[in-house]
Amino acid sequence: MPPPFRPKGIALGPVKPVPVRQKPPLTMEKKKASRLKLARRLVASVGLAFAVLAFAYPAELGGPFSYFAKLQFGQLTAALVSAGTLYAVPLLALYAVLTALFGRFFCSFICPLGAALDLAGALRMKARPKRFGYRPWSAWRAVVPALALVLFWAGLTLPFGLLEPYSVLASRSLFWGGPSLVLAAVLASGYFLGRGFCNSLCPTGFLLSLFARLSPRRLAITKKCLGCGRCGRVCPASCADPASRRLDFGRCILCLECLSVCPNGSLRYLKAPVALETGPARRGFLKRAGLGAAAGAAFVTPEALRLKVIRTRLPDGQRPVLPPGSLSLARLNAHCTLCHNCVRVCPNQALVPCPDGIPGLVGKPFLDAYRGFCQYDCVECARVCPTGALVDLDVSRKHVLRLGLVHLHRLECIVVKNGTSCGACAELCPTGAVDMLPGPSGRVEPTLERHLCIGCGACQYACPVRPVSPIWVVGLPYQDFMASPPRVSHVADEVPAEEFPF
Repeated sequence: MPPPFRPKGIALGPVKPVPVRQKPPLTMEKKKASRLKLARRLVASVGLAFAVLAFAYPAELGGPFSYFAKLQFGQLTAALVSAGTLYAVPLLALYAVLTALFGRFFCSFICPLGAALDLAGALRMKARPKRFGYRPWSAWRAVVPALALVLFWAGLTLPFGLLEPYSVLASRSLFWGGPSLVLAAVLASGYFLGRGFCNSLCPTGFLLSLFARLSPRRLAITKKCLGCGRCGRVCPASCADPASRRLDFGRCILCLECLSVCPNGSLRYLKAPVALETGPARRGFLKRAGLGAAAGAAFVTPEALRLKVIRTRLPDGQRPVLPPGSLSLARLNAHCTLCHNCVRVCPNQALVPCPDGIPGLVGKPFLDAYRGFCQYDCVECARVCPTGALVDLDVSRKHVLRLGLVHLHRLECIVVKNGTSCGACAELCPTGAVDMLPGPSGRVEPTLERHLCIGCGACQYACPVRPVSPIWVVGLPYQDFMASPPRVSHVADEVPAEEFPF
């Protein structure tokens, strides 16, 4: 039925104002909780933004980038367990004490991957607000991270590197220069499951949860709870159970989302209940104490006494050239966590993640002399390594460090094979290991003085023959130091790698 005719300017009756729904005023407790949540998000976002900028501009942010990586809990753990790095001891002790006092503040404020997961979860919350729900803890959640830690201690670092949060965020793909597929999968889990990765797969989250369970004061749901269920719906860690008024503080990541949505302030920091002398509480305490004793024994166990799961033995001609300071393939396997900081800061892009099927080296960095060479005066890769997988070197020690040994297939050289004048390998060699002298062909051709070679790969990079260069460098079983520095040519410093010579 059409509406009745209404002439303009004529009122048919009094118009009732439409009531406007107003939000209830925030209490002082909710205001404080909202401010704390905002401060947490701001600090975490600054850390994530710095990490992204450091990944994009490693040369400009090299110094802060190095310190930022070495402050990550997982990298500190790796540095202490695998390399016995002393600076990790006070920092790990500080993290452990603060976590035991206040809870998992690292996961909330410092971890850059945690901030990325929060961002992914926030995007999902915009699409589907009724997003999270309580999930009880079960023992299977500890199996994967505990196994990754055990294998790392035993010398197999690949599982730890694929799950440690900083390595996940920083690692690069084996097939292109962008982020890895592991990072994409973890961010997808953050979109659908919130912080489920932090409590089910992350080794750092597993270790911090053990310390958090020792906290004397914990965030808990009090008797004032109305049972509205808001805290459970916004908890990305799925650790708040409003139905039974329980909150698993070991899994709580201190995101403070529950505090900001509670209508009557029923979530508070309370004194933890005292464990009973008998029964399940006492058995749980004894289990945690035994686990802590085992972890302490793992930290102090010398590397020589630990079992090495993978013993990589390669033929002499197939050994890859490893980054300077790795010392040996076995040591790199036992220390590297796949963070790829060295790959990112290499000025010549000579270091790349290994995509080959070499046992233990998949994803680990090696020198690809077809892409670039190791600069004679560069020690950036060792400086930014957070775990001690690359021994920190100064320039003087780098000058006498031998990474590999040069080989020459003389008959395939274009000077001998085609009668073409070249000499590119000798021009770029920084130590004079490759020189141009009259040879059996009657022409000036490359000759080798292997005792001067440091294995930088400059000759292989400069050679114009592709896809297989007649001059190449093979890695050594053990990187060693020469007795004295060889004579030095500064051509390598004067000619940028991307412009020389073909």
